[in-house]
Amino acid sequence: MTLLVAVMSTLRAWARSSSTHEGREARQRAVAHWVVAVLVTVVTVIVQTRLPDADGGEDRQSSVSIPWRAIGLVAGGLVAAVVVGVVLAVSVRAWRRRQARHSKAQQAERAVQEHIESVVARHDAVLQEFGEHLVDFLSALECPALNDPSISETERFDRARIDTDDARIAVRHGAGEEPVAAYHAAVAELEVSWRIARAHARRLGTSYLEPEVSRRLAKAADLMAVVRGGDTEHERALAYQRVRQLVGTSVRVPQLAEVAVECLVRPALTAGGLDALVRANRAMNIEPLDMHALPVRNSLEDLT
Repeated sequence: MTLLVAVMSTLRAWARSSSTHEGREARQRAVAHWVVAVLVTVVTVIVQTRLPDADGGEDRQSSVSIPWRAIGLVAGGLVAAVVVGVVLAVSVRAWRRRQARHSKAQQAERAVQEHIESVVARHDAVLQEFGEHLVDFLSALECPALNDPSISETERFDRARIDTDDARIAVRHGAGEEPVAAYHAAVAELEVSWRIARAHARRLGTSYLEPEVSRRLAKAADLMAVVRGGDTEHERALAYQRVRQLVGTSVRVPQLAEVAVECLVRPALTAGGLDALVRANRAMNIEPLDMHALPVRNSLEDLT
């Protein structure tokens, strides 16, 4: 009976999780049951060999000798079984712990990767909005402060953009939580500085410039409608030439914005249409086209 109880207790301890408090208690009870089972077995064998004779009522020397060898074999087998069970239990527990640690490590790695992807998406969203500004010639005329590093808000955004790019490279080539946390903080600063710089530039417009510069930029902004939607190639090219003359060097225009506009007027700047453009300029009493101010480009790759 004690052996059966020990076996049942061992099975229950095996079924329970090794990492819980109930599992530890079940293993302790199983070990105690096996110890009791071994002691009871040994005591039972010894007592049975020394029982008195039922007929005589007096003790007499038993004619059966105590089977110490058999008792030793049984006890040794039970001890061996207990040791094997304990070793198996410890091995299984260690394996489960390794699996749990591996699973937690994988979950943590997936969480970090998802966090990095989320931060990268936010970073790319700001860069996309800023890129749309860089290729918009009209935006450079209406919000010149966004291209002016002397404006504190713009300078803050430019610094945040550089810091964010550096943090992104550190995450790509580094390891651990510190680069990711630094990248997260840098992107948060980038988002805030971009919103502030864009709102400040829109609010300022051209009011912070000299009145004459503001008037010339306003005329250039009006001519951009002709540059973008003129009826003929020559009309668009003439309008763009006038825009370049009005803008001059008073404000900074991103090179990408210049390339985007020149893509619209490039057909009129081919070798066959250049003479017609010069004649049209003279007819409108406009100075000849300055080839240094408006170079002819055959492809966007010429800029690189």
